[in-house]
Amino acid sequence: MTSRLFSFLFLLLFMACHRPADNVQEAQTRLTSVPKWEIQEILMDEAPIFKDGKSVPHISGVEFDTYMDWVRFLPDGSFEGHFKGATDTKKFQWEAYVKQNVIALRDTSTKTGGWNIYPRNVYEDGFEMETRSSVYDPPRVTKLTLKFKPL
Repeated sequence: MTSRLFSFLFLLLFMACHRPADNVQEAQTRLTSVPKWEIQEILMDEAPIFKDGKSVPHISGVEFDTYMDWVRFLPDGSFEGHFKGATDTKKFQWEAYVKQNVIALRDTSTKTGGWNIYPRNVYEDGFEMETRSSVYDPPRVTKLTLKFKPL
């Protein structure tokens, strides 16, 4: 009986610690509190195509040899990403849209882009950002998801 109670309490504690952000403000706080996030996985339409630093064979034939190996969110709204093998970083701007319950990343020079981060995908130990694009399988729209963990 005691071991069951302990297991139940442990499960409750784990679930309380591993819960998604409730709103944009909480997601923003979690994202900026980690100095750097590293890429963990890339998914195309929910199927893994990159994991643990390596491409995973996918029916589409898409392989990622260029990707951001780490990113960081700064409280001033800056987003910095480092592409694997590059000597510099790329800068973007993130903005919280409270009404839409999303944090969106935009290119700083063109003010465009479509990477979105929803609070439901922001945890203390990881987050996901996603976009939809027809670049990989025109004219079909593909959902790309990037999963990050603290570096």
